[in-house]
Amino acid sequence: MEKITAYLKENQYWDQIVKQELGALWKYGVERITDTNIKEAVIDFLENVAPVGFFVNPASASHKYHPRWQCKKSGILRNTTECCLLVDRFLQNDAEFCNEKGEVLSKFRDIVLAATILSDTFKYGYRRIDPENPQSGLLNREHGKIAAGKWRASKKALQVQLEVREAIYEAIYWHVGRWTPGWTPGLPISKLTYITHTIDIVLTEKSLEIAFDAKEVIK
Repeated sequence: MEKITAYLKENQYWDQIVKQELGALWKYGVERITDTNIKEAVIDFLENVAPVGFFVNPASASHKYHPRWQCKKSGILRNTTECCLLVDRFLQNDAEFCNEKGEVLSKFRDIVLAATILSDTFKYGYRRIDPENPQSGLLNREHGKIAAGKWRASKKALQVQLEVREAIYEAIYWHVGRWTPGWTPGLPISKLTYITHTIDIVLTEKSLEIAFDAKEVIK
């Protein structure tokens, strides 16, 4: 996280909001990945591949598809952190991903966490979005494809076991489900990809504003 922090400070993007949201993502997302190769590959991607917009942009430029607390500065980080918080709960729904005690197996958690953390890194490409101006930019509908391709090509990712690397690739690519360009009915996707997508679609729901109050800081 130090390299990201230094870059954001150097380019005058750093403030208390970014600090809090990045810290939460690291605590509830990055640091929960147990496989060293996967974790190092995710960190390398965030440090050297992800555009600055991932760290400072709102999750929704139009404010139509995300609850209000994700439509502020660093809203993509908030949305990503909240998705990470639901990973275990969704994996617990399938005994295949758990041990005999019903505890989630780390190898499956690692895949969904990695895909979730990286899935929206290129949501707006390399653009900066003004949270106060809904017309400031539209999302790149192929952002999953872009992020997945960059994941597959990254040097650190090449050190991850092929089967795992490809599972993460697929989950990133199709994380918005049928809204992904190229999606067709009956497309064969893995259970882990479907879980990644389901978590993503739940946490984009604007009506969460009705059910929940926003936390100023996730600690």
